[in-house]
Amino acid sequence: MNLPNGVLRRWGLLVLAGGIVMGLSLGTRQSQALFMLPVSMGLDWAIEDVGFAFALQNLIWGLTQPLTGMIADRFGPARVIFFGVLLYAAGLFAMAQASDLLLFNLNAGVLAGVGLGGTAFGVIYSAVGKIVPPGDRAFAIGAVGAIGATVQFLVVPFVHEMLNTQAWDGTFLVLAVLLLAVCPLAWLLRTRGAEEGGTGPDAPTMGAALSEALRHRGFWLLLFGFTASGFQLAFLSGNVPSYLVDRGVPLPVAGTAIALISLTNIAGAFVFGYVGGPVFRRKYTLAFLYTCRTLAMVAFISVPLTPVSTYLFAAMIGFLWLGSVPLTIGLIGQIFGGRYLTTLFGFAFLGHQLGAFFGIWLAGYVFDTTGSYSSIWWLSIGAGALAALLHMPINDRELARRKSIEAVLA
Repeated sequence: MNLPNGVLRRWGLLVLAGGIVMGLSLGTRQSQALFMLPVSMGLDWAIEDVGFAFALQNLIWGLTQPLTGMIADRFGPARVIFFGVLLYAAGLFAMAQASDLLLFNLNAGVLAGVGLGGTAFGVIYSAVGKIVPPGDRAFAIGAVGAIGATVQFLVVPFVHEMLNTQAWDGTFLVLAVLLLAVCPLAWLLRTRGAEEGGTGPDAPTMGAALSEALRHRGFWLLLFGFTASGFQLAFLSGNVPSYLVDRGVPLPVAGTAIALISLTNIAGAFVFGYVGGPVFRRKYTLAFLYTCRTLAMVAFISVPLTPVSTYLFAAMIGFLWLGSVPLTIGLIGQIFGGRYLTTLFGFAFLGHQLGAFFGIWLAGYVFDTTGSYSSIWWLSIGAGALAALLHMPINDRELARRKSIEAVLA
């Protein structure tokens, strides 16, 4: 790989920059649940209406990810990250000024949702993967994940404290200013002068790369597996706190469990980002991760619910939480190369977010109709088992592009 002079000197800075941008972006998104009640009470809106805006944000994030990836692969990730941060900050600023529910939905759901798509997993990981030399790439991606998870872990208690000392609209403004402050970090993630490829020769056009991926059985297996993972994670993140309280677990125990998930996610993000590829084959590492996550869920609902069992489950799930993201990005790059990695991951992440949408919605529907989470627990366990099984037969060999573009598209 022909890297620009001085890339080794700025390797640490770009990893730090990517982790900070990604962590602040995802931490801001995660903390938005804390705004539900203050915004609802302050503007006399139903909690359901406020929740819809944040649900719309997740959906827009997923729907725009393929387009965001295409733009990043065409014009470089630095521009996408820069404008993504600006859009996210603008959305938060507008949310602080909102007095109309429709405008709040447009600002929180659409403006912030599009901004989130330019500052989260796909663009950041792909940028680091394209710049850092192959020998150091796994460690760099693992480090970005760990830094991002650490920042994300710190943002939530910061927002909680801010909401205790000032109004919700002022807190939105503070988050907008923090996002604007990290805009210059996008410059460190530019790929100009670095080879835009990953492993092996790349498809010469975006259309050829997309056609190639859509004709590859392994890409569909990976996409469906990532969709099942999204279903499982969304159920856990959106409903475990309610499940614990509904089962009589004290609120402080539930809060500590959520903190444990965030804390152990730091270690998991680094470990799975680092071992995938250089140490173990990514498809088997993904299958192992999904299997462990599923077995942890089976064990949790099979033993008496106590603070100890809750903490053990939270620690295990947190360690397995977001390790699937760098592994999935790495597997796509391993098979199809790095030139259009952000675009291809965008389509995979769209599937993940669609799975997440149904994971949240179906859990609420099942609980409202049955008064219990039991059936959705088992459905989520089945989704995790399916994700593990789908990854086993993936052909993860690097594509040998010996045919012409016409033959590929024929």
